Amino acid sequence: MTMMAPEREPLVATQTIKWRVGERQVPRSRHELVARGLMSKETHPLALAATFSALNQPESDDFKAVVVDTSLSSLASSLGDSFSRRKSGGGVSPELVVLQDGDVDPLGALGSSDSIMRSKSESVHSKTTAMSDVQGNEKPIKATAMPNTIKFKWKEHTDRLLAKYADHTFKIKASMLEVNDLENELSFAPKSDYQKADDQAEVSVIKKTRARLEQLERDPDNNSPSPEQDEKTIEISQSQYVAKVKEMQKRLIASWEQNHKVEALRIAIKCVKLLADTDTAPQLYPCVFVLVSEVLDAFGKLVFDRIHTRASEDENGQPHSGPLGEHFMSSDINIQATETCRNWFYKTACIRELLPRIYIEIALLGCYRFLCDGEYPQIVARLSNMIKGVGEPMVALYARLYLALTSSELLGTTSPTEQTIVVNSSLFDYFYVFNWFRQNKLERWLFSHKMEYEDYLALHSPAVEWLVKCAAPGATQDTFDTLLAHYQEYSFSSMVLKHLCECFGAKFYASTPTEMLELIRTASPSLVSKCHLYSLVAVQLSNVSSIADNEPGGKLQFLNDSWSSITSQEDITQYMECAAAYMKLIVAHFSHREALILLKDVVRHLNAATPEELTAKTYNLLGALIENVVFGAKQHYDFFSKLIPSTSFLALMGMFKRESSVDVAKKVLRAFVGGRLKKSSDRSGTLRLHVLGPKAAVAHTLLVVCCRVHDALDSLSTASERAEANRDISAFITRLGYINETTGSDRAQDEEQEALLMLYTDCRRAFYKLEPIKMLLSSMVLRLAMHVHKRIGASVGSKKRTHARRNFIQSCLAFAHITIPSIEAPLEKLQLMVAAANVALVTNCIPQMDALVKAAIVLLADLDPNTIRVFEGDSILHTSNSFGAVGLFGAVGVNRMSNGNGQILQIIAQLMSVLVYAPSLNDEDAFYFVSALRKAVLERMKWTPISRLEIGVVRVRVLLMLVQLYALWGQRSLPGRLDGVDSNDVLYGGDGPFTHEVQTRFSSTVEEVAREIEALGELNDGNDRAENTQRVVAAQIELMLDFVNLVVPVLEYDGSFPIEEAASRQGRRHKKLRSGVALVRKCMAYSHEKAQSLKQAKPMETSTSQVQMTTWICRYFDSMRVYVAAFMQGMSKRSAGLRLDASSQQAVQGLAEALNNLALA
Repeated sequence: MTMMAPEREPLVATQTIKWRVGERQVPRSRHELVARGLMSKETHPLALAATFSALNQPESDDFKAVVVDTSLSSLASSLGDSFSRRKSGGGVSPELVVLQDGDVDPLGALGSSDSIMRSKSESVHSKTTAMSDVQGNEKPIKATAMPNTIKFKWKEHTDRLLAKYADHTFKIKASMLEVNDLENELSFAPKSDYQKADDQAEVSVIKKTRARLEQLERDPDNNSPSPEQDEKTIEISQSQYVAKVKEMQKRLIASWEQNHKVEALRIAIKCVKLLADTDTAPQLYPCVFVLVSEVLDAFGKLVFDRIHTRASEDENGQPHSGPLGEHFMSSDINIQATETCRNWFYKTACIRELLPRIYIEIALLGCYRFLCDGEYPQIVARLSNMIKGVGEPMVALYARLYLALTSSELLGTTSPTEQTIVVNSSLFDYFYVFNWFRQNKLERWLFSHKMEYEDYLALHSPAVEWLVKCAAPGATQDTFDTLLAHYQEYSFSSMVLKHLCECFGAKFYASTPTEMLELIRTASPSLVSKCHLYSLVAVQLSNVSSIADNEPGGKLQFLNDSWSSITSQEDITQYMECAAAYMKLIVAHFSHREALILLKDVVRHLNAATPEELTAKTYNLLGALIENVVFGAKQHYDFFSKLIPSTSFLALMGMFKRESSVDVAKKVLRAFVGGRLKKSSDRSGTLRLHVLGPKAAVAHTLLVVCCRVHDALDSLSTASERAEANRDISAFITRLGYINETTGSDRAQDEEQEALLMLYTDCRRAFYKLEPIKMLLSSMVLRLAMHVHKRIGASVGSKKRTHARRNFIQSCLAFAHITIPSIEAPLEKLQLMVAAANVALVTNCIPQMDALVKAAIVLLADLDPNTIRVFEGDSILHTSNSFGAVGLFGAVGVNRMSNGNGQILQIIAQLMSVLVYAPSLNDEDAFYFVSALRKAVLERMKWTPISRLEIGVVRVRVLLMLVQLYALWGQRSLPGRLDGVDSNDVLYGGDGPFTHEVQTRFSSTVEEVAREIEALGELNDGNDRAENTQRVVAAQIELMLDFVNLVVPVLEYDGSFPIEEAASRQGRRHKKLRSGVALVRKCMAYSHEKAQSLKQAKPMETSTSQVQMTTWICRYFDSMRVYVAAFMQGMSKRSAGLRLDASSQQAVQGLAEALNNLALA
């Protein structure tokens, strides 16, 4: 076989492309042409006409339509003989290509003499049939790349390909990237070749004289080599090379915009010539291909857009009323666009060199839409056959790649099967050509270029990979088997086999996986090792739903045969690569028994390896293997129960602790803590980690892994890195502990809880950089204390064991008391301190409770809400969004209440609930905690000064909490009791001074609430707008109704209670008696008056949100009025049981009647 085939090698006959010669709208002279066959050495008349017309046209006409005259046929014959004589006479080679006997027309317009001689009627009929087939079976082909095409994915891959060679230098000829050198590199036939015979001698003399003068200028002694031999190479960096190519692309676009279309074409041709050079810098050929293909894509788009514009214009160049649609057909194209398109292909056919001619036509492949429909398979097949004339295997391979990528946009989305057939044919050609080149010339080529065989294959690898990717979408089992047969016959390269297995996927060989083993064993060595092929096939098989059963040649034989080859591998890194992949395969398609066998073999190999062999990559692969094991544990309970506690897996975890990178540590950690287990009836949905016994080795290993992740954080770590570490370590902590109360004994549970507390202590010491971890540990310890307290109440164990558990709870509280103050976030610290005090109270650890409550009150006094959050805006009034949020702030009292103040009030409410049941340890002052809390919140604490109204609302809410506390303390017994805790109702029950003090504080706080609510009307923040005034009124009504709802059930109606009230502006005070009936009457009358004024507001001053607010307030008032009236009526009916005197009964009935009359108008 001769690799350097002649440029016009006869091509394989393809199906004739259906050109519409018979129906085109052309002058009548075109219809009168008589179609005839092409004789030997005869130039096609259309190509010749294109040469005369297009080369003589001004560039501004954009290759106007060509009119062929019948007289050109005789001229073509004479010129063909003339060219033949010139060639045989040793003169300059002809610039026009002469068609030999059996050649295919360069445009594909006429495939054979038989097709040319068809009648006009047959041509029209075939065209109509083809059109109907296309319209019925194929979708319109788009010219632009779609995101789902192979070429779009290729463009995303090119950046990585260029980055691979970013540090390399390019060796090129000095003139290769000179844009201004176009005149010396004409790729078209010069006009002198087509002049009359008497002009050729003159032109030849001029050329010879010019060449002689240039030679004399180079060397006066006439002893220097020719300019071609004298040209030297230069070295430039990749960035400089990219800049040069981009400059050529910019020059191409600038020439196009200046209407210099021929110059733009010449620049494109010069770029293509860069791909013909594989000698100066073969290592960088993939990069050159990437850059040149981008230039060709830009050129092809310019031509397509130009023809599309011509198709959207009429004969006078005016745009049509409606532009040409995206899914147009060739029948929609006008004569101007059709002739422009034809002339571009004529120009392409007249390019002197084969490689530029092929690339330019591929770049213009999308323009065939303007000439024909549904004939891309034949066109692409013809171009594929033309590439057979390129003798250099790497040049031809990348030309096939460019054809496959470009055709994938046209055939890949409409005819994937046709695309697969064409690309498979290209792969067949590559297998055959490279096999011949390897046997005859490769060794000499490698020696001359000082390159290794693996490095040479690495240059082919990207093109082979993407060729296979182009063939895979439309592949069937037959096409895959045929491709493998050609591979076995000609290739045997492990690099090619890798791409075949990876790109086609395991669905084509999952039924017979052992056949792939034979291909791997017989593959010739290359840059891809056999171990990598084994691991690749294993990973691919793990991704399919099922593989062959355990019959001969099935999955078990595949596992045994392949692993027998892998286990003898001496390179520990390659062995671990296979082990990680095969563990993934076993998890997907095998049982835990095979996984245990594999783990034992891995442990054996790792123990036999030397420390030098255990590189970072080895640990990375070990981490991947552990990930696959954990994934199997989450999917199959047998893996979880048998593999995780196995000695082999624990040994691997121990090896992993020795040394591993942070990235590998994160992967292993996420494998354990990420996601959830597959649901099963006999286990929970979370992977829990043992903390006691041999199984605790996993938890301790993961603790070391977490420490490695934590210690990698420093002052330069980003917020996302810290958040990521927080998330992973927090997930690890929450999965600690495997408490199973149904099977574990009390002793075992006690031991595991102690081990868990110790592990929490280790975590606190290890993760000191992460604030959220401290919060989580404090919360988890408090949860653990409550769990143990629950077991104390439910168990009937010995007193000694109960005492030990109480000591354990105290240890948990001590842990919290030490850890919480180290937290910097003030609000979270306060919340955790209150939670710890609550736990101490419930577990009857009163001394710990006393210390924690004192610490919480001190934190409240020193708390600065300004440091909690930066608030947005100045308005603090509620919008309609808050109407449904009835809680500490009500529904309309505050708009955009700062989250800081809201959370603080919630924490205060939690602390108040603790104080309700907390016994007073100070005998001298039973109200020590309450007084301290009131002073800290209402006097010392500096609330966020966003609005005076908000601060007023906050004060009222705190006072309402105190009212609730005093009301509960005023009862004979508290609602509910805590086991073992004697609250104040027990300690001070029946104590007169304590009860009197409670009533006094209750009455004074009630009056203070009433005054604070009335004083809110004076706080308008200097804004007298009607809208803000109405919202203030709404806040007063809501707070007053909340107050009534709170005190009505606890007031005494059989007498009077003492209150302290301001008697004069000088501050004099005296005792005054007021009954509960009077207080309720006054509060309801106040709310009625305010609600009535709010309801009667002028419509023009009321917005939609204000209307909604008013409606809600009125409904709230009516519901409260009905509730209080019903309560009073029920009280009057039960007056005997309540021991009400006559005057009290009359007052109660009067209040009920008065409330019925307070309905809003």
